[in-house]
Amino acid sequence: MSDEPKISAALRQLLLRLHFYAGILIAPFLLVAAVTGLAYALSYAVEDVRYQDLRTVEPGGEHVSLVDQVEAVTAAHPDWTVTAVRPAAGEDASTAVLVDDGVVRESGASAVVYVDPYTGTVLGDSTSYGSSQAGPVREWVSTLHRSLHLGEPGRLYSELAASWLWVVALGGLVLWIARKRRAGGFWRPKPSGSGRGRTLAWHGPVGLWLVAVLVFLSVTGVTWSRYAGENVSEMRAALSWSTPALAVDSGASGGDHAAHDHSGAAGASPFAVALLDAVYRSALDAGASDPMQITLPSGSSTQYLVNEQQRSIPLRQDQLIVDTGSGAPEVTEELRFRDWPVMAQVTNVVIAAHMGLLFGLANQVILAAAMLAFVLLIVWGYRMWWQRRPKGGRVGRPYPRGGLRGLPWWLIAVIVAVAAGVGWFFPLLGISLAAFVAVDVLVGLWMRFRKPPKENEHGEAVVTRRTALAAATITAAVGAGVGAAIGERRGHEDGGEAGHDHSGTEPFYGARQAGIETPAQRHALFAAFDLSVTALGTGAALETTAVAANLQALLQDWSAVAAALAAGEAPPKAPIDGDDQFDAEAVAAGLDPARLTVTFGIGPGAFAKAGLESVQPSKLAELPEFDGDKLNPAWSGGDLFLQVCGDDQQVVSNAFLELRKRAVMGGRLRWVQQGFSSAPDGGTPRNLMGFKDGSANPQVGSELFDERVWAVDAEPSWFEGGTYLVFRKIRMRLPDWSMLTAEDQNLTFGRERDSGAPLSGGGEFDHPDFEVLDSSGLQAVPADSHVAVVHDAAMVRRGYNYDYGFLTQGDVSSDAVTDGHLDGHMHAEHPYDAGLLFASFQADPQVFIDTQEKMAASDRLNEFITAEGSAVFVLPPGAPEGGYVGQGLFES
Repeated sequence: MSDEPKISAALRQLLLRLHFYAGILIAPFLLVAAVTGLAYALSYAVEDVRYQDLRTVEPGGEHVSLVDQVEAVTAAHPDWTVTAVRPAAGEDASTAVLVDDGVVRESGASAVVYVDPYTGTVLGDSTSYGSSQAGPVREWVSTLHRSLHLGEPGRLYSELAASWLWVVALGGLVLWIARKRRAGGFWRPKPSGSGRGRTLAWHGPVGLWLVAVLVFLSVTGVTWSRYAGENVSEMRAALSWSTPALAVDSGASGGDHAAHDHSGAAGASPFAVALLDAVYRSALDAGASDPMQITLPSGSSTQYLVNEQQRSIPLRQDQLIVDTGSGAPEVTEELRFRDWPVMAQVTNVVIAAHMGLLFGLANQVILAAAMLAFVLLIVWGYRMWWQRRPKGGRVGRPYPRGGLRGLPWWLIAVIVAVAAGVGWFFPLLGISLAAFVAVDVLVGLWMRFRKPPKENEHGEAVVTRRTALAAATITAAVGAGVGAAIGERRGHEDGGEAGHDHSGTEPFYGARQAGIETPAQRHALFAAFDLSVTALGTGAALETTAVAANLQALLQDWSAVAAALAAGEAPPKAPIDGDDQFDAEAVAAGLDPARLTVTFGIGPGAFAKAGLESVQPSKLAELPEFDGDKLNPAWSGGDLFLQVCGDDQQVVSNAFLELRKRAVMGGRLRWVQQGFSSAPDGGTPRNLMGFKDGSANPQVGSELFDERVWAVDAEPSWFEGGTYLVFRKIRMRLPDWSMLTAEDQNLTFGRERDSGAPLSGGGEFDHPDFEVLDSSGLQAVPADSHVAVVHDAAMVRRGYNYDYGFLTQGDVSSDAVTDGHLDGHMHAEHPYDAGLLFASFQADPQVFIDTQEKMAASDRLNEFITAEGSAVFVLPPGAPEGGYVGQGLFES
């Protein structure tokens, strides 16, 4: 059997994915370009009406001389210097006199005064932009279309749009042709049925008719761009396709993009103005025709530059130099449009068409209709994306990856070479394409390695060497092609192997504290302290400034200790230690740092005690007690928080001992909880109920992760880059839980225990589909299951298990021995204290409150868990090198 069908299918799959992602991610730029392009096409008609009183006159006899017209302008505006004149080009047209009014405009437009050529009366003044003689409306819209009025940075948007437009258009054309639709629905819309197919019946044919216009606009539009435009200019120069231009003493010149450049010289002498009529007649005698612009010489120059300015059919773009040095005007040099290089002529023609000048009103109508259709095309594309969403989903699925696996090596090499070449010529396209490919490959590999292996005819769980090699090669080639240096990113995604590298170190200093994005270590210790408000020894009440000073000193001391321990170094001596005293760091003598991290938090009460309410983060407040909670005050609250994590329990204990003894002067220990976490390589940890914990967490460094975790809105500036931490000690009734059947346990969580997949199907990291029914006609994922209640919680979990064993008889009195423990397991006398030390990071603690209230109202897991400890803290941004955590708080 021939490989051609397989190759064709693989190429189509690859193109579908590229077209899809380009449409989703680049379409917003294209939409802005289309809307502003539509506005530009309509601006011609707007200006014809808006400036009719300046540009048109009532015919009435013979024209007065150009000299008289210019003198009328000079009399009306004596401070403005005349630079050029555009004689009236028709019976009802006014004369335009370009002047230097001393104003520098964003687009480079010149001031212009309009004169009635029959009477010499000044009609008014405005601005003129380029050889197309755009007025203020078209000038403003043109700048909006080109740079969004953001200057050079704004041009990147239009270059990105122009660079991708031809890729999206041609890709869509190939995909539509590949459908082999020879009926009426191929050439014209023939909608039928409903859903995505009906939308595609419009999207495809309209795109088919529009593709030529879109490719034309892309190719011509990129000539105005910053980076790709330079490549176009260099290529034209190398092939001798550049637009020629005459040069006079004043340095005036023309060019393809004169419509986007300032025209005119610095100024002209009265003598030069006096010869205008003679120069105009000499130009006409030499074959020049209206409309034309006569640029006056400045200073001692005697050369006038005459440019024909008709950009519509038939084009007139001749240039003449008229010299009056001999006393009489004489054409000394000429450059006829017919003598331009062919490609220079073509470039001039197509740019005129891009600007709506080539065919006049018809050109503008075509552009406006095309842009309106393009807007609809983009809207239909987004609608089809939305219509591809799974049941219960909010957005559509991307097209499946895997196209590269179906291609032979030689074809992959061709694709790499083409991608590199395109990336070099269109740098912004190349950079964005390299980013798309890199992110897509990383996400794909991450999802594949984290999903349980599946065996089916598609081989979805198989990552072949060809796939990895080809994807990596494309990314590297495109990146090299664009010549852009993509900085190395420090990876946080690989949490599997790192959890087993006891000798690893995690940096303490940085923009954000460690222990938040850090892949979870095996052991954790959580502790809270209360700030002292009385002096040690005397018991005298402390002023808030003294409490604040103690807090600052403690954070400085803790930060120095944590930085040293994380690096595997001996911490500085504590103030209370003598030279002959035992050092706590000896507990971990000879041990590696074991990826130790120390994370600091500040509770609501600390800000009041230290008089810092004015800079307290806006959403920090004590958590309420929720229905079902049985909170022990001894395990809740706190002014200061420590999270100490590492892969070696002894290293963790050593760090806590060092930190605790330094708090003596400023606070006292309130509570301590210790936990553990074990996970298979690249897998998700399990809680003590046997279920995977953290499957719904977004990938570290992703936009979703950052959106969920980092607090930025309505916060004091010192807190930007920080987050809120909610801590809960959750007791599990494990003896009761163990009495449930496997099916009941699965229904309680809404997931399969072994795979972690939702009961609606798919893999562990797939979103549950709450519309799927089971064999009995009930929801596969029960509405009161844990995953159904909390699936949309915008937080990131970092929980640890704890197991303190059976409570002793002395503890039973405070443990409510009759609270739900089954006598069949004989645990009523000595309940089992084990469960989850729940820690979540969120940009707004209200997210946790809302989620917990939903759980309290309907989560069937509540029968087996009880919250016994609760606290909330703000985690400040990280410490600068040599600084301390919370430094910005005290500097604000």
